[in-house]
Formats: sequence, structure tokens, C-alpha cells
Amino acid sequence: MIRKGSLGVLIVAMTVICAACWDRTEINDIALVMASSIDLDEDGRYSGSLQMAIPARQIGNTTQKSKRYFVESGAGNGIQQMIMDTQPKLSRRLFVAHRRVLFIGERLAKHGLKDIFDYHGRNPTTRLRTYVLVVKGGEGHDALDIEYPLEFVPTEAVREMELMVGSTAVTMRDLFAAASGEGIQPVLGVIELKPVKEKGKAGATKTFDLTGTAVFKDLKLVGYLNGRDTQLMLWVTGKLKDGSLAVELPGTEDTVNVKLTEAKRKISPKVENGKVTFAIRLEGKGTVEEDTSHLDFANPDNLHLVENELEKLIGKRMRKMIADVQKTYDSDIFGFGEVLHKKNNKAWRQLKSNWNETFAEAEFTIDTDFVVIRAGMTGPSLQLREQEVVK
Repeated sequence: MIRKGSLGVLIVAMTVICAACWDRTEINDIALVMASSIDLDEDGRYSGSLQMAIPARQIGNTTQKSKRYFVESGAGNGIQQMIMDTQPKLSRRLFVAHRRVLFIGERLAKHGLKDIFDYHGRNPTTRLRTYVLVVKGGEGHDALDIEYPLEFVPTEAVREMELMVGSTAVTMRDLFAAASGEGIQPVLGVIELKPVKEKGKAGATKTFDLTGTAVFKDLKLVGYLNGRDTQLMLWVTGKLKDGSLAVELPGTEDTVNVKLTEAKRKISPKVENGKVTFAIRLEGKGTVEEDTSHLDFANPDNLHLVENELEKLIGKRMRKMIADVQKTYDSDIFGFGEVLHKKNNKAWRQLKSNWNETFAEAEFTIDTDFVVIRAGMTGPSLQLREQEVVK
């Protein structure tokens, strides 16, 4: 005879066991989407492509010439229609929770992104850490056809480059936050598909090149920042992890290249009679990586010379970059409005309705402080004779 208590435990245990796997999906029943693209066709419809891993080819002989992925496409008036158009072409159910990268074609980026992200926000399988990039001068699906020999799935290289290169790396979550935030306009990373000439081959293959930042206003692409301006933009937004600066020494053609090891910033807003001013303080540290001068960096005065020139260069370039964005794009991609919102909410409430216009007329003061913490393993360059060294 089974006691009542034991019977209850048995029923609960059977319930748990039976309920644990009723809705399971076998891994060989799903298509793992590693990357995708969205483009705008000339007729105004959306087209999308999905790059999926071929599991059987991820193991074993890595020298095989057959592709380890394949691409399928669909079209529709929205993302859901694109998915419904693509799924019947596949023997496995689409699974996007492992997607690493989403490519946006330039035509679509200029048209605007407002209508395409509602699906991604509602879909519980959306990976919010997916990197989103604009394909400069091309279509998103072109990026899915690039061969990249160092990775099993080519677009995995883009994710690794975003993590390593220190360029503008924007995830789906970052994009949602900027698009819905106050006092900041979104930006996206930029990728170009550049030809690589191979010796002995008539044609040219292409490879990925992270080249800067896509500037948006009201979720529409309005222009680009190059690599140098991207570094400055990341610095003033507090997102710069590493970088490099090359400064020319006064009265010479000699150049000192410094690698950034630390970059900080502090922004202080001031509103007076409707005029907005931002005081920006930039602090940086770095190491000398290359030097074409004859300076002996064992002498602190020579290091101070480099530091002073770097401070002048950083301030000059930062002022010009901010002014160019104000004049050309009229878009607060730096989040100065967000800073004002946090530090002076009363003033922000009065200015936020016309913030783009106010930002375009705002004034900025730049204060810089840079310290060279190390000059490498040597003082002067090793190839110099004693009499050539400037002490």
C-alpha cells in the first residue's frame, strides 16, 4: 500500500519529469542564424538574407574547400513577412538567438530604421547583444557573401573585430536605448567591403574593413565620421578603450606615435540667457610606440614636449570635429543633451523641444591633460649614434 505522502511525492515527480521536455526542440531541427542583413529594394519592399552555419562542416577537416555556411533570402513589407518568405525554403526552423551581426544596407539606412526594429524588440529570441552595422556604399546582403579564411563562419570575424579594433561598436540594445533616449542621437558602426588583390590572380576578392561611424538623425543616416574623428567621438562620449595619436614635433618633420592606454572625459554644462556652453575636460595616458626624432626620452623635458604637443593636437582636433558635426549634421551624437538632462533638468525641459537647433548653436571649451607614462624599452632610438641623440 502506498501512503498518501508518498503518493503525493510520486505524482509531483512524474509531473516534473513529464513536463520537462514536452516542448523541446532538437538541435538537428534548427537552423542556427549567425548573421543577417536587411535592405530596401527599389520598389520600397524590404529584403533580408540569413547566413546559417552548416553544423556537419564545423568539425573535422578544416582544409576542405566547401563552404561551412549558406545564405538564404526573403522579401516582404516587413520583417515578419521576410521571415515567412524565407522559412518555407528551409528544412529546419530558423533560430536567431545566436546571431552575432546584423548588416543594414546604405539605402535602407538613409530611408530610415523606424519601421524595421519593432519586430526585433517584440521577438523574445532577439539577441540584444547583436552588433548592428551599416554597409557603406553597398547592400547588407553583400556582406554575407564575403569569404574570410580565419573563421568558420565569415561574419564571426566582424564580431571579433568589433571587440578588438576599438571602433564604434553598437549592439541592438545600445540602438534601442539611444533611439528612445532624450538628448542623444544614435550612431552605428560602419563596415566597407574592400577588394584585396591576390598575387597571381586576375580578379580580386573582398574583405571586411571597419572604417568609422554612421551618423543618424531621427533614425535616418545623414553621414559618416572617418576613423580619426570616430576616435575623438568615442573619447568625448566616454567609450574609448584604446587608440593611437601621431604628433609632429614643432619646427621639424619628426613624428612621435603614442598608443592610448587610458582616456577619460568630464563634461560640465552651463545655461545662461538661453545660451548653452559645455566645458569638456579630456584626460589621457599613453606610451610611445614609434619615434622618428632624435630625442632621448630618458630626459623628462623631452617627454613634456611631446605631452604639450599632444594636448594642443587633441584640443584642436576635438574642437574641429564637434564643430563639423554641428554644422554638417545638426545631430547630437555625443549625448550633450543627455548630460544636460541629468545635471540641469530644469534647463533641459525648456530646451529639449528644439534641442537639435540648440545643439547646433552651443559653444564648447576644451581642456586637455595628457601624460606619457612610458617611452618603450629605450630612451633614444637604438640606431642613433651618441652624438646624434638630443638629450
